[in-house]
Parts: sequence; structure tokens; C-alpha cells
Amino acid sequence: MGLSQIRQVERDALCSTLHEVGADAPTLCSAWSAIDVAAHLVVSEAYGGWPMVAAYRLRRFLPPAVTRTGMRSLQSVGDRQMRRARARGWDWLLGRLAGGPPAAYERQGVASVRWIEEWIHHEDVRRANGVGVRVGSAEIDEALWDAGLVLTGFPEFLPGREGLELATTAGRAHRLGATSKVRIEGRPGEILLFLAGRASAAEVEVTGDQAYLARLDLAV
Repeated sequence: MGLSQIRQVERDALCSTLHEVGADAPTLCSAWSAIDVAAHLVVSEAYGGWPMVAAYRLRRFLPPAVTRTGMRSLQSVGDRQMRRARARGWDWLLGRLAGGPPAAYERQGVASVRWIEEWIHHEDVRRANGVGVRVGSAEIDEALWDAGLVLTGFPEFLPGREGLELATTAGRAHRLGATSKVRIEGRPGEILLFLAGRASAAEVEVTGDQAYLARLDLAV
């Protein structure tokens, strides 16, 4: 399968999971229920997805401090948009997601990062509701690894993670900084969950400098 088809399969699976668990189901995002995850994804696809496409492109070049300050300043706007989306109702949100992502998200350099976001939010819902690790496939694991390499290339991603070495059970490895202080090993999706601040839910083996690990900044 190509990335476009993989993304469509993931979107369908996400919609199915949301439908099964219901609007009030918990998620790994402690302050959010399933309806909040759905509203967040729908809002991010507003206006044909172009605002988010522009944001993704800027985040490739802006210094980390500028990016994080900008994201914090836009938080209140995002919260208002999510409240409006939630007010449209659960069925409306599911219908919007089932309609698929906007065409803008098929653009090179955007599709892979967006897929990771949807994959992680899908796991936020699945694992908070007692659904275990997906069996997956070597093809999807490879696609998640490659997409993850795109994400770790964003300047904002590195601060606080410079000493990490990532290693898959299939033998691929990638160092985020100049030195390796902590090694995170597992399937690519599990590594992504760990890096996205879901360490307690990620099935990975963590070894190395325990003092560095205690200071590790996984804020997203």
C-alpha cells in the first residue's frame, strides 16, 4: 500500500473506534474525552486544511521557542473553535471525519506528519478504553518509521530530546542529537507514542542514563 491508502485505512479505523466507544469515552489526553479528540481533528481540517498546511511548513524552519510561543498564543482560538465544533454534535463530527481529510493534506511533507497525528490520537482513544496494541504489519511499521523521521526533523522537536537514540525491533536506528544517552527501542508506533508524551502507554524498552531520563522533556 502507498501512504495515501495507508492513511485512508487509518482514518476509517479511527472513525470506527470513535463510533464504538462513544462521545464520552476517556482518552490518554487526560482532559479530553473522545468527542474532544474528534472536535480537535475536525477543527484542524477547517478551511480546506490550508491554515494547518501553512503551520506545518513554518514549523520546519522557525526556531523552537518561536513555534511554541505561537502555539500557546493560539490556544484560546483553538479552544473556541473546538467548543463550536462540539456544539454541532457527535454525529456531525463523525460524519465530517468519515468524509476524509482535505486534499491539502495530501501534499508532500504534510501527509506523513498528519498521518502520525491521527495515528497517535487514535491510540489515545484505543488504549484509554482497554484496546491493546495493534498487530500491524512490517509495511505499516516502515511507513510509521519514515514518517517519524520527517517529524523529528522539525526544529521544535529536538529541544529536550537531544540525547535520545531510537531503535526499532527490525534493526533500524536514528540518533536525535550528537550523543546517545538514552536508547528507546520498540516498534515505530510505540516509539512515536513515547516521544509524544504517552510514555506510560508505549510498549518500549528504555535503557541508558537514568538521570537524563528523569529530566527528559516530552512536552508536545
